[in-house]
Amino acid sequence: MPSNSLLHFITKVINIEDIKVANYDFITEDEIVVEIQNQSKFSQCPRCGKTTNKTHQNHWYMVRDIPMSDYQVILKVNRRQLKCTECHQVFSEELSFVKTRRTYTKRLAMKVIKEVLETNVESAARRNGMTVSEVETLLKELEADLLKEKPHQIKKLGIDEITQLKGGKNYAAVLVDLETRRPIALLEKRNKVVIAEYLSSLGSEVLNQIEEVSIDLWMPYKSLIQEMLPNAQVVADRFHVMKQINQELDERRKQEKRAAVKIKSRQEREEKLAGLTHSKYPLLKKKESLNDQEKAKIHSLQKVAPELGEMYRKKEAIRDIFESQITSDEALYKFLEWTETAYKFFPKSCRTISRWIDEILAYFDHRTTQGIVEGINQKIKLIKRRAYGLTNFNSFRRRILLNWHFCC
Repeated sequence: MPSNSLLHFITKVINIEDIKVANYDFITEDEIVVEIQNQSKFSQCPRCGKTTNKTHQNHWYMVRDIPMSDYQVILKVNRRQLKCTECHQVFSEELSFVKTRRTYTKRLAMKVIKEVLETNVESAARRNGMTVSEVETLLKELEADLLKEKPHQIKKLGIDEITQLKGGKNYAAVLVDLETRRPIALLEKRNKVVIAEYLSSLGSEVLNQIEEVSIDLWMPYKSLIQEMLPNAQVVADRFHVMKQINQELDERRKQEKRAAVKIKSRQEREEKLAGLTHSKYPLLKKKESLNDQEKAKIHSLQKVAPELGEMYRKKEAIRDIFESQITSDEALYKFLEWTETAYKFFPKSCRTISRWIDEILAYFDHRTTQGIVEGINQKIKLIKRRAYGLTNFNSFRRRILLNWHFCC
């Protein structure tokens, strides 16, 4: 029999509240069984609420715990059955460190889940002496606990989409609390019906609190918000406006290059191609981010393709509007002036700005953007790559939500 001092030491190492180590035994070279006793003699009856210490029956079973040094630890646990002296109900006592009908401790479950998020289910199960099905059960239980608690204080919401598989068209909707910088939901589809169903589940009290919703330039998002969030201002993301302008600018660059190739004069053709070659990224960059070489490229480009150079100046002019510390009323006049002079260069973008002008101007009230949402989407892509792809949507969603719960 081990000495009391050694048992006391192991109790300290095990470090479970109200638990005392009564004995231990090595069953293999790297596996130890530790017999523990619950120091709390009384337990509360779940039926009437009275406490009792009257033991009806002892139930011993093995519970896997986190490793101790290089040893795998198995706890020999007695979950007593007690009989209430008041209502005579027989019940099993609650143990704080292990769930009912589980063969592993809560803290081992947390350790395994963190390892799954860093690697995958199979390797986490192998390292901790568990089966794959046990690990998957852990993940499902914790996801259920997380989803049970609905967000109740959202003021700024961001909505975007991401593809579950690279290059696919199976868009999932990502809903983000912009103030806490955390995803609150990952929905299998981005259509109105699916998003509306989730928003409805939050309840009118939560929906009425939402003041702003940042979205890309997708009309179904806008109409859904207007229907379901009576107090929310839709904010069109400024970066998506600039993205469309950049796309038109780049398309014009490609047209200029295709036209230059067809020029019959060799000298003129080579001169124009020299100005256009390697001009894509300088054209799309912010003017203050250009290095000397890129500035020289813009300068030579403006000589061989004046209209393309003018489009670059117009692109920078609207970006300056977004960067300016002005009110929405002041911004309105600047946008009207810009669209009048830029329509022949950016017809598609000007029409988009006209359709979304109220939502674009809303940006100038609180400077809300999709930047946080886009950052989260990039991290989701990284998680997918690290997991070698997740073809099952439930596994995909589970990993994303748990990752933010534990790692962020």
